[in-house]
Amino acid sequence: MISSNTFHVVSTELVVGGFALAGLAFVFCMIAPMLPSTFSDRQGAGDAVAHVALAFGLLATPFAILSGLSSAPGEALNSALLANKMLFSLSGGGLALGVLVARWRNGGGVWDSTRTRLIQGIAGAGATACMLLTASLGGKFTRGESLLDWLHLPYNEVLLMPTFLSIALLLIGCACAAVGFRSTS
Repeated sequence: MISSNTFHVVSTELVVGGFALAGLAFVFCMIAPMLPSTFSDRQGAGDAVAHVALAFGLLATPFAILSGLSSAPGEALNSALLANKMLFSLSGGGLALGVLVARWRNGGGVWDSTRTRLIQGIAGAGATACMLLTASLGGKFTRGESLLDWLHLPYNEVLLMPTFLSIALLLIGCACAAVGFRSTS
């Protein structure tokens, strides 16, 4: 039988790998029209990689969350780091879901215009950033170190999302939904 700690490590690596690959593919798709034609012709492949990797990472996320909660020490559930992890993982999951719904409803057309390309690319990259920040907070929680220590983030405070960031995430999510719903009318 696999311990919850080991299962958490495996599921977390699946989430991080899926989202990291998706983030790179979203950036590629966003800048593909500015690249030489040999690269821009590959935007369809980048679209498939971005969305499949994002869906894979999103499907693995609940396993990482549940195994993380079961492997955390009892008193750690009151930790500000875990509250921040939940905040960023749910924000990243919501953005990822919005991106996937927009892609599913609009097909490959999300890359056709500059406006929809920027919305899709920024939302996909934002979902990746939220999940990678979540993983970095996990490193701080378990090992006391993070790749982002050089930023001197306030890890021991619950980062209640600032109003401007909440509004920005809400607008990006609404824009993704509008792109998806507009294509069906």
